[in-house]
Amino acid sequence: MSAQVRARRLRIGGAVTAVALVLVACIAVYNSPLFAIRTIEVVGAQHVSAETVRALAQVPANATLIRFPADAVATRVGANPWIASVTVSRIFPSGMRIRVVERVPLAIVDAGPVMWLIDGTGSVIATASADASGTLPVIRDVPGLDLKPGRRTVSEPLLNALKVMTGISGTLAATVQSISAPTIDGTALTTVDHVEIVIGEAVDLATKDALAQRILKEHPGKVVSIDVRNTDRSTWRGLK
Repeated sequence: MSAQVRARRLRIGGAVTAVALVLVACIAVYNSPLFAIRTIEVVGAQHVSAETVRALAQVPANATLIRFPADAVATRVGANPWIASVTVSRIFPSGMRIRVVERVPLAIVDAGPVMWLIDGTGSVIATASADASGTLPVIRDVPGLDLKPGRRTVSEPLLNALKVMTGISGTLAATVQSISAPTIDGTALTTVDHVEIVIGEAVDLATKDALAQRILKEHPGKVVSIDVRNTDRSTWRGLK
């Protein structure tokens, strides 16, 4: 019996020693410069430069592929208003890849002294450049705006206008020059041909879109305004 006890104790002692050695080895590897991050690859950055992304990332000098600060880096990079999402991954043996997806401006919001780029979710991106002013529709007449980069608007008329723009067909959207959104019900599109299309609330958009395009097709060059808020009784007004 004593021999069996000694054997059991030896086995337990050996197991404990092995576990301790493994723990010591793991701690040593964790604290060592092995797999130190020496290169940072940035993918997907266009409006935000790769240098800016690296600066935002603030990767610690002692970071490794084991001590990998993925969450902290993603949080810091994602704070930039242009960035919609961030994925941070390892590149063995000594690299980090930061993949960003940038926000896509949908429109320009006229907020008085400042013109803001905004995406389809209502997130304010940045002030509008001269190039953007010539390619994106302008949303006007929205009351009580308080827009800041990196923050999503809470304005219901503005959010409704954005839902209209993302909900109508690409064919109609391509003709929109500006959107007036003083209220949800008063939301109206103005086309490049200076036709006003009163859409109202962003519901039944496929039907409203089809009605508006049908009227434009049936009366080319004659339509001044179209009201499709009531899809059962759409109306239009032409040149006198």
